[in-house]
Amino acid sequence: MAMSMVSAIKPPATALIGALFVLAAGLCWSFTGALLRLAPHLDAWQIQTYRGLGTACAFVILSLSQRRPWGLRAFWRLGALGPVVMVALSVASLGFIVAIKLTTVANALFLSSCSPLLSASLGFFILREALTRRQIGSVALGLVGLLIIVGNIAAVLSALGFASASICMRMAPERDFNAAMVAFGLLSSLVAGGMCVWQGTTLAPAFGEILVAFASGFVLIGFGFALFLRGAPWVPAVGQTVLAQTETVFGPVWVWLAFGEAPAAATLLGGGVILMAVVAMAFASGGGMRRVPTAEL
Repeated sequence: MAMSMVSAIKPPATALIGALFVLAAGLCWSFTGALLRLAPHLDAWQIQTYRGLGTACAFVILSLSQRRPWGLRAFWRLGALGPVVMVALSVASLGFIVAIKLTTVANALFLSSCSPLLSASLGFFILREALTRRQIGSVALGLVGLLIIVGNIAAVLSALGFASASICMRMAPERDFNAAMVAFGLLSSLVAGGMCVWQGTTLAPAFGEILVAFASGFVLIGFGFALFLRGAPWVPAVGQTVLAQTETVFGPVWVWLAFGEAPAAATLLGGGVILMAVVAMAFASGGGMRRVPTAEL
């Protein structure tokens, strides 16, 4: 669907409502870090075990409500791209959770927000997509932000996983990857659960903390994705990228207000540079750059 064309034929009020839905999606995703701070006794593997289940359940319900295929047959029809998307998103999701557990939410979110920049870079090398001077400048600016923050390989892996999944989806834009989203939730849950068993960590922690981990997948990812789908068709790709950055901007704010977790000066400076680079990339790409809603899968 050409989102810029759809936006052009709709009245401004519809475009505004669509923008509000995308903005709300970013705000919904931004609560992930604060919510997971309510489960301090769970390690990353325990969180992802139940978060992955919540994500899978959310996408199954979304698929049924939209009458979209989500089962094994639909996944098989995706060919090799299906498993790659499934694995890439699993790496991205687990990397994000590990980053949140090991460092501040601000650090994890700012580094993960690099995924549009990494996606553009991978598109240049893999898909032979041309980059303008402004796009190259945006990527370079993003690298400066990365160098300022440094030290969080898990968050960088998360961004790289999101970017890889985005590349796969751009390779076959006509395919419905909903089945891969369900598969990613199940795979990440199984792998994380297996790691819990291997390292002797209980899979039956306090019920309240299980509920928190499940809700982070089911409510935040699922509901956020539903909001994004509702608004995205009426918002140009540039607007999607910019509006969804509310996740990165407000995520650290909620954790600071609720738990007093103040990010380091280098994190704020580097994160600000990265956000500038992502916004600049969006405008440099014009209407042709479509943001895949990977936020904190």
